[in-house]
Amino acid sequence: MGFDKTEVAQLLANCGRRCCICGQLHRVQVHHIIPDDDNIANGITLCPNCHDEVHTEHSPGRTTRSYTPDELKLHRKRTLDQVKREARWKQGNSDWRKDKKLIAFFSQCLDRPAFRTHFHQERSFSDFDQAMEDTLVALNTGYWRTRDGTLIERGKGKACIVNAEWREKLEKITRSIEDIRRRFHEAFGLNEMLFRFRGAHRHPREFDELMEGFRNDRGLGNWMDGQRQKAIDVLNSILEEVGMQPLRGLREH
Repeated sequence: MGFDKTEVAQLLANCGRRCCICGQLHRVQVHHIIPDDDNIANGITLCPNCHDEVHTEHSPGRTTRSYTPDELKLHRKRTLDQVKREARWKQGNSDWRKDKKLIAFFSQCLDRPAFRTHFHQERSFSDFDQAMEDTLVALNTGYWRTRDGTLIERGKGKACIVNAEWREKLEKITRSIEDIRRRFHEAFGLNEMLFRFRGAHRHPREFDELMEGFRNDRGLGNWMDGQRQKAIDVLNSILEEVGMQPLRGLREH
């Protein structure tokens, strides 16, 4: 028969019309956690991608763990709790203070030379790529490490931010940095370069010439600078809301 339409409407409202697994807003569907049980407590809101993933349990060649009913129920509970906390969130309360502390942590993670140095002035592109990766890890997991892997601080990832607008802004920052790494690897021809130079006996000057040509690509450099500045601007908009000092960006250098 399917779920009762009124109860489905209530579930969608209670979940903030978001996917209970990835948090994607709007284009959600209601999935039966256990087949053929039309009690609304057996329903979970999922985006099309996560819905497809849940249904691939018996697909040939699947290598990842399948979603169990217990896990899906926990995802639903987490989402319902999160939406309730968002509704109670206001400036000065406990969740606001926790969010502010996390924003301060993320601010530290982006307050580094890789977000202040123009691309054509970078001394080491391998260090640049590592800095972008380290920043992504810090935003997603809360692990902030030095370049040699030493743990500086253990915080929480951006998913723990209660304020939905701030969480979405942090998602934008993450997407910008992911785009930077993707474009960097494409332009660098990183995989091809490693194949060419790994174990090969080439004169250092050849490698230097390759790097110099990469450094002088002004179109690429301007794009890289723009993406990093965009990430700084988005974070500064949150810092302004919480009354914290903005980060210096590329415009000031």
